[in-house]
Amino acid sequence: KKLEMNNVCCFSSFCADLQGMMFSVMNGGNVRFHSDNPSNFTGLTVCLRVLTEQTFSIQLNFINQTHFVRLDDNVLYVNGCSVSFYPFFMVPVYQEHWPWKNRCLTWESSTGMAQLWSDGKMSVRKGIVFSSLDELPFYDFRGQLSDVHVWDRVLNSNDLNWFLSYNYNFPSGNILDWKRIDIEATKLKLCSLSTHL
Repeated sequence: KKLEMNNVCCFSSFCADLQGMMFSVMNGGNVRFHSDNPSNFTGLTVCLRVLTEQTFSIQLNFINQTHFVRLDDNVLYVNGCSVSFYPFFMVPVYQEHWPWKNRCLTWESSTGMAQLWSDGKMSVRKGIVFSSLDELPFYDFRGQLSDVHVWDRVLNSNDLNWFLSYNYNFPSGNILDWKRIDIEATKLKLCSLSTHL
């Protein structure tokens, strides 16, 4: 697993357990998590926490680079097709207590159903089709980023709720795991969560 950032200003490389840590991404930084652990997917779950004043996109690039999945705020795009998850129709799951924005996206291969979990709410499931990924870039992102995990399956609701409620009993991502990411970075500062909330 590997993290890269574009627009070189400074450069660092390290491998560490990042639980309890966050990245502060400077203006103009692009973050790219790359997995060297491709898998046969039965589904997909992507979860992360961000603290930002701007809207942001998450884009999943596929091995053959001809397909992509992008989540812009509450709209999921797959190879030119889109499906919207309307925030006012999302069901409250828990009360959000932190300033961080939690996002989880799940997709099940057998049914093609996708679901968005966002800031204490979950969407209805909607159908959309895509296949395996090997990159997770964030473009033009500025803010803090923490707890990035990707799984090759849909997490059950208990595991999703553990992640979304800041309980660290959820299983670590088997494609990307925040506790074990090798990092090469530019325009990035590593900080403790407890000192920057």
